[in-house]
Amino acid sequence: MNKSALALSIAVMPVGMAWAASPDAAGLAAEQLGTFHAPYYALLDEASRSGVSIAMAQDSSVRFDTIAERGAGRDLFGPNFNQQNKRFLSSAEFEQKVGRAVGILSVGILRESGLMLGSVQGQALALNARPTTTFTSLSAAYALSPTSALTASASSGRTVGFGSADSLIAQLSSVRTTAYSVGLSGSQLWASHDRLSLSLSIPARVRTGAPTADLGSSAAPTSFSSQTLNLRPTAIERDTELSYTTLYGRDGRAGKLTGAVMWRVNPGHDALARPEWLMGLRYGRAF
Repeated sequence: MNKSALALSIAVMPVGMAWAASPDAAGLAAEQLGTFHAPYYALLDEASRSGVSIAMAQDSSVRFDTIAERGAGRDLFGPNFNQQNKRFLSSAEFEQKVGRAVGILSVGILRESGLMLGSVQGQALALNARPTTTFTSLSAAYALSPTSALTASASSGRTVGFGSADSLIAQLSSVRTTAYSVGLSGSQLWASHDRLSLSLSIPARVRTGAPTADLGSSAAPTSFSSQTLNLRPTAIERDTELSYTTLYGRDGRAGKLTGAVMWRVNPGHDALARPEWLMGLRYGRAF
């Protein structure tokens, strides 16, 4: 291996985060979609979430959510000296079950302050804007057996263009991002409440988008000229992850242990980046 990382996480979580045995095949398939949401949800750190779910018919439902990020500024001085970077996401999810299959259509709006899609700029490259991203995600799962399911997800988002008169980035065109994933999981393999999952994914990447920046000239360092840059990455990152989760005690009250190994090719969508191994271990204690 060229590069490796090891992470250990110990957390306390509510009992409701543990899963139980599904009463039907569609219920099993729905459980597997927990990690196949649109990647835009993962951009919000230290967020508070509120929502309501409404049953539309026998096998369909709709859920409305609002998620607000509570984090302070991303720098050492915090919001006292710099703008406080925050995100606010509102979404609607439509779920439909048909026999062994279940599908979820998610639509949402992500509003940001002082940043765009997880990046942070400052000083001469400050965006000084409130970019808005609309996204759509389609996830589906099919129960192959009472204890196994196949899942797939595709997401697409569009960030509207904006400009900044106080920055070298004079104008940014609309930016389109996409993400894909497919997975196979099985439960009750070595214990009554365990799960083994294998997933292949392409993380969110820019498909189209170009900023217009005022850059200096090598011939005349004191002069600036407008140049258009391409935000599309040089390669496509491909992740392969194998994870195993098991519960301890009744419904996980004694703890939940998850271990995962990931192989990343072209990490960061960078053609020059070496492939790398990532390993993680997480333990959660119910309360």
